[in-house]
Amino acid sequence: MIRAYLALLLLCLAGLLQAAAPDANHPVTARILNRDLVTFRAPLSGYTPEQRAAGAEKRIQRLLEHPADPALVNVSIGPSTAMLEYDGVPLFSILHADVDVLGGDTLDSTAQQAQQALQAAITDSQSFRDPMQYVWAGSRVALATVAMLLALWLLRRMGSWLSQRATNLLMSTANRAPAGVLTVTPGSARRLVHHLGLVIFWPLLLLIGYRWLSVMLAQFPRTRIWAEQLDRYVLGFLEQAGSAVLDALPGLATAVFIVAVTRWLTRLLNVLFLRVESGQLSVKLLDPDTASTTRRLLICLTWLVALAMIYPYLPGADTDAFKGLSVMVGLMVSLGASSVVSQFASGLILIYSRSLKVGEYVQIGDHEGTVAEIGLFATKIHTNLREEVAIPNSVLVSQNVKNFSRLAGGGGVIVSVVMTIGYDTPWRQVEAMMLEGARRTAGIRNHPEPMVLQTALSDFYVEYNLRVALDEPRRRLEILDELHGHLQDVFNEYGVQIMSPNYEDDPESPKIVPPANWYLAPARKPAADNAG
Repeated sequence: MIRAYLALLLLCLAGLLQAAAPDANHPVTARILNRDLVTFRAPLSGYTPEQRAAGAEKRIQRLLEHPADPALVNVSIGPSTAMLEYDGVPLFSILHADVDVLGGDTLDSTAQQAQQALQAAITDSQSFRDPMQYVWAGSRVALATVAMLLALWLLRRMGSWLSQRATNLLMSTANRAPAGVLTVTPGSARRLVHHLGLVIFWPLLLLIGYRWLSVMLAQFPRTRIWAEQLDRYVLGFLEQAGSAVLDALPGLATAVFIVAVTRWLTRLLNVLFLRVESGQLSVKLLDPDTASTTRRLLICLTWLVALAMIYPYLPGADTDAFKGLSVMVGLMVSLGASSVVSQFASGLILIYSRSLKVGEYVQIGDHEGTVAEIGLFATKIHTNLREEVAIPNSVLVSQNVKNFSRLAGGGGVIVSVVMTIGYDTPWRQVEAMMLEGARRTAGIRNHPEPMVLQTALSDFYVEYNLRVALDEPRRRLEILDELHGHLQDVFNEYGVQIMSPNYEDDPESPKIVPPANWYLAPARKPAADNAG
């Protein structure tokens, strides 16, 4: 059993070593002076592609050590093999198996490309056999560097001059414009011109740097190919960018048309709903209280539909990067928008159920004040303490809301004052005194008249409930404050003590305040009472 396990282990190790061993027949490219000549993909007469490439490079290096003429490089093409020769001496052969057929190459085109690359390499190497050629090349690099620095200096000076002229022009244009149409400060004008200048400056800077780098690389044999590749890359990039812009123009025109139509439609919705909201237009299906929210929802929905229509016409909309970004954004929104959606839904419930309106006086939890704004995510309350309280709509929906203004137009807001008086005081006297305190209080309506109810007969006292109607719900606390004061005065005037909520024994003397002691220091008697 152990031998079987060891044999299996050795077999696995052999497989791993064989998988990790490099492939001797993998493609290898022969390269001279950083120029790719040809890629060998197949073995020849027992030689691997790597050995074929190394042999070709050695033969060409020996050729370049002596004066050579690029015109002596020729190609002999047979049925399945092409031979590159120099003055009749073979350098390397190209098999049909070395041709990248999937890439559209042929044996003839591959041999021609190798011939051109070899001729260019010979030309580069022969041009620098004289040491003075390096001196001239260095001089040209130095001259190009001086020209680049001069161009950068001129670009900076010209940019400063143009920036000053553009700032002055912008300020003069703003000063000539009608008041309130265009307001531009010197600081904002300079910042605007500075950012516009950067849009022009950086492309010019990149162009100057690219030309300097291309000229410098083209002066030496081993870097000349890099200059050619850089030129091909930049020109190819510009060509692709130009083609992409031209191809995107029809789609962009369609997108602009959709945006224009959507903008016109949203303006029409704005005009319609603003007239409904202000009461200038009456539509059976639209309510002035919900017109503002309906307007914003419809405008948002219109732009979402427009965005969905525009999406296919955007440049790059069909690319994998754009699709991946869309999926990532959608995932982030779905993960983080649960609370936002809850707030939004609660706001719609509040608005369309009309449980609250702007300007109504309400009590929500511990907060009492006037509704200032009902948003889609939070409701703002202005309290009597000059505080603005923002209550999330999801919290507001789950709480009890007291609306003091909703029914005020049909007889005022009913408020109650509860007092507990002992059984030794006649209930008729208590009711009369409480009604007298209500008559003395300003802001209490006469219709409906104030009324007193005996709401409980407890063990030690009777519970009296005085209910009055107020004209102004916002003055509820002020009116209650005045009513409480008058009730104490009336009970003191008639010698009835208030022992709320209960007591264990009768005091030796009644717990009342005689009128002579109503204004003990530091209290001050009102001017009207002094005159009386």
